[in-house]
Amino acid sequence: MDNQISLQLMLDATGHVTSYATVGGLTGATTYEGKIPDDFLTSMQPQAFKLIDNVLTKDPNYVVPVTDAVKHQPSDEQRFQAQLALQMATMQKNQAEFNAQVLLQVADIKKAAETPVTSATAETK
Repeated sequence: MDNQISLQLMLDATGHVTSYATVGGLTGATTYEGKIPDDFLTSMQPQAFKLIDNVLTKDPNYVVPVTDAVKHQPSDEQRFQAQLALQMATMQKNQAEFNAQVLLQVADIKKAAETPVTSATAETK
C-alpha cells in the first residue's frame, strides 16, 4: 500500500466502498486522501475495500457475493432436456435439408421426362 491518491468514496453503513470517483465528485461522498491498496483501482469489486479509522484497506473477511445467475443454475434434468431438444432440432433440420434435396432431384427427373425429343437429339442416338 504505497499509492497516494485523492478519491471521492461512497460508503455503505458498514464502511465498505460501494463506488468511487478519481476525477470530479459524487453527491454525498466522503473525500479520502491517503494511501490505497495496490489493487484498489483495478479491482472489479470495490465492496471488498473498507474505510477503517480513515484508512482504506482490503477487508480480509470479504466474500464475493453469489449472483442470481449462479444461484439459479439449471438442474441436471433441465440440462438433459435442453440437450435432447437440441438434438431433436438438429435432426429435424437435417431431415428438412435431405427432403429439399430429394424434391429437387424429383423435379429434375420430371423435367427431363417432360422434355420432348427433337430430331437433332434423335439423330445423335
